[in-house]
Amino acid sequence: MTVIGPEASPPLDVLIIDDDAASAEACRRILEEDGYRVAVAGDGEQGLRMAEADNPSVVLLDPEIAGVAGFEALGRLAEAASATVPVVMTGKGTVDSAVESMRLGAHDYLAKPVNPERLLESVRRGVELGRLRRRAHAPRMKQDLLLQALALLEEAYSLGMGKRTLLEELAGLETEAKRHAQSLGRTWDKGRAIAEIREDLLQADAIMRSYGFRKNALIQTLLDVQEKFHWLPRHILEWISGRLDVPLREIYGIVHFYEAFSLEPRGRHSFQVCTGTACHVRGSSELLSRVSAALGLQPGQTDSRLTYTLETVHCLGCCALAPVIQIDSDYYRDPDRSRLDKIIKTMQREEAQA
Repeated sequence: MTVIGPEASPPLDVLIIDDDAASAEACRRILEEDGYRVAVAGDGEQGLRMAEADNPSVVLLDPEIAGVAGFEALGRLAEAASATVPVVMTGKGTVDSAVESMRLGAHDYLAKPVNPERLLESVRRGVELGRLRRRAHAPRMKQDLLLQALALLEEAYSLGMGKRTLLEELAGLETEAKRHAQSLGRTWDKGRAIAEIREDLLQADAIMRSYGFRKNALIQTLLDVQEKFHWLPRHILEWISGRLDVPLREIYGIVHFYEAFSLEPRGRHSFQVCTGTACHVRGSSELLSRVSAALGLQPGQTDSRLTYTLETVHCLGCCALAPVIQIDSDYYRDPDRSRLDKIIKTMQREEAQA
């Protein structure tokens, strides 16, 4: 594929304005795991500037934020980004504050600590409402978009690429965006899916750039992509093929040869249960059942948030510990359900604080 046009940040879905760092990071991680593009501001003035500059679909706002008095931020937000949908989240919720929030234009009112499902539902509805609001600004935004399209077409012509070829390339990327969303079990949302793979390709570019776009750094590039995404999405492999001018079949040959690479979505944390002879005779089947129950996954499955992957391996090379499981880079000898639950809770806590 041909890469054209200047690099730019994808549009922002959610801006979190909250000086409670732990709460903001927990919300950010929940939303990013669901595919949203998120930014965080630690004080009110910074957040309002970011809202005006980035025009996010949804703003999660704590009215007790430092730097802005009380509910003043809600009023100023409406002036700075009229199409943005504000959602209030607070640890000091009262009926009066909820009523005041709604009066000042808040779309929803969430109490801390925010329930993940409640948060995702509120943001989903907020994003949909934000799109409706943006349609009211369509005449001006359409003209801006046409100007950008003309600049893009001009650059395409300068590269010897005709309009039809450009449109075919874009259609191919849109198809890949749909395929990628389906591979992750997500509802097909054109704008969101396209923005997501665009961000993926920018990150792949950054990795290739670190190696000077050299063909002889292909394997290291693939390893870095695997580390970044935890698997090798098809659209990134096609992008690497075009960027480095390496046939796609050659890239797939390398990927299939090395077991370190995965062409299927994988979680950030891997649970590998050994089923070798020594582990089998000492109860690996029972261990696998416990791990499967703790994660809610069957062997070979990854959860929908791409957090955990459960798989079996023929041998982990530490038969003295049989039955053994490798969790990320650590080995455990026949952990019981209580131990497994503690490990998983520790992972969840560390992710919320990361």
